[in-house]
Amino acid sequence: MLQHIDSALESFLRTSIGLDARDVDVSFDPPDREWGGSLNRPTLNLFLWSINRNTDRDLAGQRAAQVDGRTVYANAPVPIELRYLVTAWSADHEDEKQLLGSTLAAVVSHRAISTDHYPQELDGLPAAELALSGTGAEQQADLWNALDGQLKPGIQVTIQTVLPGEAPTPAGAPVESLATRIADPATSRASASRRIAGIARFEGAEGLLVQAPHASTTINAVGRFAVRAEAGDELVILSDPPRRVIVPEAGGVVVD
Repeated sequence: MLQHIDSALESFLRTSIGLDARDVDVSFDPPDREWGGSLNRPTLNLFLWSINRNTDRDLAGQRAAQVDGRTVYANAPVPIELRYLVTAWSADHEDEKQLLGSTLAAVVSHRAISTDHYPQELDGLPAAELALSGTGAEQQADLWNALDGQLKPGIQVTIQTVLPGEAPTPAGAPVESLATRIADPATSRASASRRIAGIARFEGAEGLLVQAPHASTTINAVGRFAVRAEAGDELVILSDPPRRVIVPEAGGVVVD
């Protein structure tokens, strides 16, 4: 996935700054001495040096979603923070400053990388947030020492995005009825009851009363209800006119 975020960042900068691929290269290689000595064209280097989980935005649990008309459950995405060291390389230091300044202006004038810049592999992910990092000069100097490179001015860019969770799990079939049985071990006497799940699919069903022979309930905001009833009982929904349905031997009921 990281290489696809690299592609989105390059597309964003080329579009925002107006970098023609015939004039300026974009590289993601470590900008060490060996790499710098091999350049023969102006180059904008975007070195990804830090990858961290963003614990401030961590989510837990699963989320329900609809995929092709089916309910699935997927783990929450993992928020991550990526930091890039951005430097400009050219034989002319004035060209370097101009290229770096244009990059700085593009970053501070945008809060996100539009999904228009995303390759197909990132479809479905939200726009990545974009900001200047608050890293100080001392940390940047340490980074150059680690690269054994030539110390250069650079800006640090932070991208906030998410990693997709694992593949979603299809939800099981909806519960249509619930049967309970209570027994007294001393007398062997038992009693049983059944709750019927129902769906009201007509307009204005929310809040209407559902009456069974020995119980009643109301329809919720998404058109569902559950009421104690047995096979053969008649359920009456107090709409205008009232709607009636007979409880089947198995399963729930649907009222149109």
